[in-house]
Amino acid sequence: MELIRDLIWVEERILANVSHEVLIGTLKKLKRMLARYNVQYFLIGGSAIGALRHQGMIPWDDDIDIGIKRENIQAFIAAFNGANVDADVRLVSPGEPNYYLSTYKVLNSAESVYDEVDAGTGLHGVFIDVFALDKTFRWKPLRRVHQLIVRLDQVAMDIAGGNHDTGKHLGIFHKWAEFVAAHRSKSDIAAMNVKHIQMFNWLPGGYIYYNFSSPYAWDREMYLPAEIKSASIQNFEGEKFPVAVGYDAILTRMYGDYMQPPKEAERKPRHLQEDK
Repeated sequence: MELIRDLIWVEERILANVSHEVLIGTLKKLKRMLARYNVQYFLIGGSAIGALRHQGMIPWDDDIDIGIKRENIQAFIAAFNGANVDADVRLVSPGEPNYYLSTYKVLNSAESVYDEVDAGTGLHGVFIDVFALDKTFRWKPLRRVHQLIVRLDQVAMDIAGGNHDTGKHLGIFHKWAEFVAAHRSKSDIAAMNVKHIQMFNWLPGGYIYYNFSSPYAWDREMYLPAEIKSASIQNFEGEKFPVAVGYDAILTRMYGDYMQPPKEAERKPRHLQEDK
């Protein structure tokens, strides 16, 4: 039995190394695409921590995260569509059939990583998550209204997908989400969610940037305009990549002491599972 466990452990390490190699190669190609179109972006979340703490991917991570201000998303799409990308690489966008997230994914489904499956979407391969950073109100009461609207969309999508327990603590608002789920398809709710996320991008002032697709509690992943006005260039897997100039304040809000690795038992991938 110990021999079998050791063989499984070795196989998992090999698969992880292959996944990282494919992800890093995909990121470096994406970097060249975005540079050609002068699209500002940042490594964010765990990838920003990886750059600062490991000078590359966190060893147990299984995806790469970048953030792009919403006003630059169309330029990002144009950069991708205008590039000569590998046949195995494609852009997964909100609104595609059977895809209900508000994030973009640069998906690499090469044969060497095809057996990796995203637990949240069922997509085969490894991916770079591209998070649009949208404007919302700096003033907390108005920001809470915006956050609640978006959250209710997400609860309605969960209910439409069969999960009726999500968001029950929202009380009467949960009843509204149930009503929406009963009268709209999951695709319609997802489209409405994207519209609600973007509804205040017209704000000329008094705003912050926010990742409405963040898995963290409200306000943990917000970005003050000055914090993402420019980039701090960091080493990442042998090349230079940008993180937001205000990375210390951003990452401290999100993680606390982000330079301290988690306990060994918590060092696990969170997104991909091997297809069985």
